[in-house]
Amino acid sequence: MKRDMTSGNVMVSLLWFVVPLAIGNILQQLYNIIDTYIVGRYVGNDALAAVGSVSQLIFIFNAVIMGLKAGIAVTCSECVGRKDIKGFVVCSRAGLILVSTAALACTSVGFLLIKSFLKLISVPLEIREDASNYLSIIVLGLPLVFVFNYGIALAQSKGNSIITFIALLISTISNVVLDLIFIRGFKMGVKGAAFATVIAQFISAVIVIGTYMATLRTDRDESKTLKLQSNTFIDILKVSLPSMLQQGILSIGVVSISALINRCGYAMIAGVTIGGKIDGITSMPIVTIAEALSVFTAQNIGANKPERVLKGLKSAMGLCFALALILAVLIVFQGRYMISLFLAEPDNQIVNEGMGYMISILVMMFFMVVFRCFIGMFTGKKMMGPVILSFVFNIISRVAFAYNTFSFLGKYAVLIANPLSVLVGAISIISFYYYIEVRKNRIYDNRIRNNCYEQNIDCKCSLSGD
Repeated sequence: MKRDMTSGNVMVSLLWFVVPLAIGNILQQLYNIIDTYIVGRYVGNDALAAVGSVSQLIFIFNAVIMGLKAGIAVTCSECVGRKDIKGFVVCSRAGLILVSTAALACTSVGFLLIKSFLKLISVPLEIREDASNYLSIIVLGLPLVFVFNYGIALAQSKGNSIITFIALLISTISNVVLDLIFIRGFKMGVKGAAFATVIAQFISAVIVIGTYMATLRTDRDESKTLKLQSNTFIDILKVSLPSMLQQGILSIGVVSISALINRCGYAMIAGVTIGGKIDGITSMPIVTIAEALSVFTAQNIGANKPERVLKGLKSAMGLCFALALILAVLIVFQGRYMISLFLAEPDNQIVNEGMGYMISILVMMFFMVVFRCFIGMFTGKKMMGPVILSFVFNIISRVAFAYNTFSFLGKYAVLIANPLSVLVGAISIISFYYYIEVRKNRIYDNRIRNNCYEQNIDCKCSLSGD
């Protein structure tokens, strides 16, 4: 189902787009949740720590994937807002070329450097073999993730979030079944978890690309003679490269922090692994709303309706804060129980470490609402400078605080660094926004003054923007 977000009630437009997308993204998070749960239950706590120790490395590859996805989605959304079918098809073709190239590069580099990566982030020797086996299989499956996110970017640009939901629902069910077959049935350990994830990704990629290509027959027929142009690649990369850099900066920070976590022992690694997975799925609706805001913004910029953008920002933040309050209650009262579900045997130390990490992320979540929503708006406007700088400030503050205080705060250095760094990022992005708005209003007022002066009329009202 296609959804035009350039008309009608702003909140309703966002909700129609966000709800299926949020459910789909939660299902995507279930990939990792299911792996974590079944590995912890049927393989053991050491295997659980092995899977968790490399999860942040996978985040680096996701930086490239999500960067390209953002660039394709925003650029195609502008075409949708302008009702430019031919431009949309040209953009989608350029996106496919970029996605294919990036998938090949990431898979090749990742597979060759696995051992170096594991050594770099200080994965304990006793779990390194399992970590290497798991990561190797996941890296070989990266092209499927690239293809899937390419299809999702095209679908989202047209306001279609139903495809995401359907594909991820089916693939998540497949992942559950395959996990049980490979791990519990065939006793394949962490390799089984990795194979189940890759096969599930294949299923989701086939569904989303197959379904979406079927809906594009009319567009393709009208655009057979179109040729790719260099400026189309440039338009996509204007958003994609800064988004990759943004995600890359975030990845470097996360990997740097994970190196500290890995020095705290297996209980901390396992606790953070479980707590991170739970928080990942509970906070996903907030991330999704911010992501949807970039598509909403791009469509309305393309339709020349910039006045709807600020309304969209306010509506998105209102939804996110409401969700954050609900999630806070859930984590505080049910967090320990949720963590214990992932353990084959009771381990209070792992539960305590996981709960401490979840509380840290919970505090961070309220700052993240502001940070992510403003990021979404700026991305939709293709104003990536403030986005990059805010992420730089965010990561520098996180890594600097954690490493400078780790010697005497220990694990608490990591727990405090999470919310502190996002607060710095939120303050930064808000400051950039108001600086840009004040500068824009000054330029506007100067134009009004000059116009009034030339016409020799009173311009007192110009300062208010009237």
